[in-house]
Amino acid sequence: MSNFDPNAILRGAQLTLVGVHRALQNPDLFTSKHYRQAALAVAAGIAIRLIVAIPIIGVRVLLWFLSLFINMDAAQWDNDVSNGLHFLEHRVLQLPLFLMTLMRYITPTLDQMFMDSLRWVDQTYVQKHNSEDPHNLRALYYPNLQMYSTRGEEKSKKNIKEMWTLFFIRYTRKGAISLAVLALSYVPYIGPLILPAASFYTFNKSVGPKPAVVIFGCSVFLPRRYLVTFLQSYFSSRTLMRELLEPYFSRVRYSKAQKKLWFKDRAGVLFGFGLGFFVFVKIPLVGVLIYGIAEASTAYLITKVTDPPPPPAEAEEFKKESIHWKNKHEFLSLPWEKMDAYNIQMHEPKHQSDVRQTPRKIFKMGKQEIRYAAKVSLDKPAAEQVLPFCGTIKNGEVAKIECVDWTGGQIGNNDSADDVRDVDLTRVHYLTGPFEIETAEPGDILLVEIQDVQPLQDQLWGFTGVFSKENGGGFLDEIYPKPAKAIWDFEGIFCSSRHIPGVRFAGLIHPGILGCAPSPEVLAIWNKREAELINACSHMSRVVALPPQPQSVHAGSASDEIKEKVGKEGARTIPGRPEHGGNCDIKNLSRGSKVYLPVHVKGAKFSVGDLHFSQGDGEISFCGAIEMAGVITIKFTVMKGGMEQLGIKSPIYIPGPVEPQFGPGRYIYFEGFSVDEHGKQHYMDATVAYRQTSLRVIEYLRRYGYDDYQIYLLLSCAPVQGHVAGIVDIPNACTTMGLPMDIFDFDISPHVPAKKMDLGSCAYASS
Repeated sequence: MSNFDPNAILRGAQLTLVGVHRALQNPDLFTSKHYRQAALAVAAGIAIRLIVAIPIIGVRVLLWFLSLFINMDAAQWDNDVSNGLHFLEHRVLQLPLFLMTLMRYITPTLDQMFMDSLRWVDQTYVQKHNSEDPHNLRALYYPNLQMYSTRGEEKSKKNIKEMWTLFFIRYTRKGAISLAVLALSYVPYIGPLILPAASFYTFNKSVGPKPAVVIFGCSVFLPRRYLVTFLQSYFSSRTLMRELLEPYFSRVRYSKAQKKLWFKDRAGVLFGFGLGFFVFVKIPLVGVLIYGIAEASTAYLITKVTDPPPPPAEAEEFKKESIHWKNKHEFLSLPWEKMDAYNIQMHEPKHQSDVRQTPRKIFKMGKQEIRYAAKVSLDKPAAEQVLPFCGTIKNGEVAKIECVDWTGGQIGNNDSADDVRDVDLTRVHYLTGPFEIETAEPGDILLVEIQDVQPLQDQLWGFTGVFSKENGGGFLDEIYPKPAKAIWDFEGIFCSSRHIPGVRFAGLIHPGILGCAPSPEVLAIWNKREAELINACSHMSRVVALPPQPQSVHAGSASDEIKEKVGKEGARTIPGRPEHGGNCDIKNLSRGSKVYLPVHVKGAKFSVGDLHFSQGDGEISFCGAIEMAGVITIKFTVMKGGMEQLGIKSPIYIPGPVEPQFGPGRYIYFEGFSVDEHGKQHYMDATVAYRQTSLRVIEYLRRYGYDDYQIYLLLSCAPVQGHVAGIVDIPNACTTMGLPMDIFDFDISPHVPAKKMDLGSCAYASS
């Protein structure tokens, strides 16, 4: 197949239409920042028209002035010269397009527009295929590409004058060649053949000799004006594509030879994509706006004509492999309506030298499976599954890890909360691990990419609980001290509960706990500072921290001596901690997320567990997510010296593109302040404020027939949005909770009168 195959050009034009449609659906483009840039773009468009018109207006003024003193046919001169200048500026030199390309050197908005659109394309791709096996989908583009530095960052360190000089030299060279070819076309005898010869030379390289001969033959009979327009449209569409792709190439920096081959292998598609935009960017005034839309649309094009980029450290090998468009024939053969259905299945590297953050090489389904690093049994008590440590995972490896639910199977699928009442909290937070990650050393960062999280197929249900105040309690245990429970049944990505009827929502499945082991020094710091807190708060009526607990020590098949040491010194996993993360219960660590974990010991000793089908911000009932047993698929990458390189002491994360989509107008937000339920004023207390926020939601939903415990359970596990809205206006902190209206099968909008219904009951304890 020729690189300039007609089908490739047509496919490029189709990508233009789909790309524009995708770009205009992105809400991130319709912000005040981009509105301001749009206004500036229109102003720039006016300025461009004025600049281009200056020579023509100047000539007309000059001729008018001369006509006052010289008797000549000024009108004819005026028209001829003006038309000639217009032809040179708009057809030969393409001056409006040149001025438009200067915008990239003045404002970074176009680059940001490309990146925002690329993130949107990734998000919509995942949402469109969320019912498919995620291992059959292509890798994402935005997460890795945004880690690359741009040439723009380097330019700030260079001589600005030199940068502009190089730009103008490049354009002057192109303009001089165009003017020289046009001038030669006026030479007697050979002139009529100059432009056809230029056409043959140009298209022979792109299309091949036979089509080039046809173009040469046709061009002999074309008027000079049309032939110049034809040639310059081709060259200008190529220039436009190079400018539109600059945000990509400013990050993935191919050599000049590599970049030339990259463009040549995709010439037809790029020509088809760029030609349509080239026509429309020439529209006066609004052409600059269309240029911005073209930049946003290019993000969609990138996801079709090249592979997802790896982390920056692995870019060199990627550049060599991605010069040629691997799936070109398959993609160009797809019907129009299935153009977006081409999913790239990737295989995992066999050797460390082949490691990439997102594997690139295509393989057929079933040829290679992801290794299970650990499996669990639901038929055996968690405490009896003895493993000293779970094994070794290679740097760069993708592995599946099975986990029991956080209680180790203490909660059953039934209609009684007796098991919640009687749960043994010294036997919880069963984690799978620790795993030794090859090459990891203290000071490194372990990059954990969560590729998938699913419930175990043998247990397609989960639970949410309220512990009794005497045994764990919860955020509102002074008001709701009794144990309660709700069982949730999983239906694909959705869940519903017989204990909280009238509700159904998609899960945002994630791990509640992941982290690396502390060093002895870090462990000593934890125990010291938490012991100091316990001593300082001994007068309080509630537990403020939990010291090491010898009872129910779970240390796999370790010796009795080690178990005793763990009981005396081992940290409880209830709180997350700044040095390593741990039990942070962050609901957004779902598919596609990246977590950067500090490494404190050789091998990292990574552990994971406490999987959740869904959770609300705050997990307010303590056992408050939809707890489940499941399997998580993770890619592990070691960043050598990462703690110093990133300048971090605590974990950071980048959320994935997957989350339930309700829309900003489909939440009811409730406010709470640092004034408790007794009317007592507290100083800037966000905990008091969030308690009050939670109580406001309970009061609101109570009107429909739910009892308070049902609502308490629901707010803990449904995808509610919790925010600290204000933390500076003394004496009140302000927090909010956003309740998605669309999880209910009846209308809870404030303008609709509440109708009380029989909505059953959650599970309660027998006593």
